Amino acid sequence: MTETRTPVAGADGWFYLPFERNEETAEHRIRLVREDGVETAFTLPGFVEQGDELGQIALLVIRARERWRDLKGVGA
Repeated sequence: MTETRTPVAGADGWFYLPFERNEETAEHRIRLVREDGVETAFTLPGFVEQGDELGQIALLVIRARERWRDLKGVGA
């Protein structure tokens, strides 16, 4: 089964995977995947649900992930 991927606006090569919702806490788990298969995820409270808010947070997480990868590559 192939998961649906939705491009992350402003982050070439990154996609949203289907969101998961914790019914007990109303939190959203947002999964992201890069075109080469690298995945990352973050969890947000239920009240953060507007597309523009999610998009901005996704971009922050992607930038941090890319920076971490770059720093890791130079031994920092």
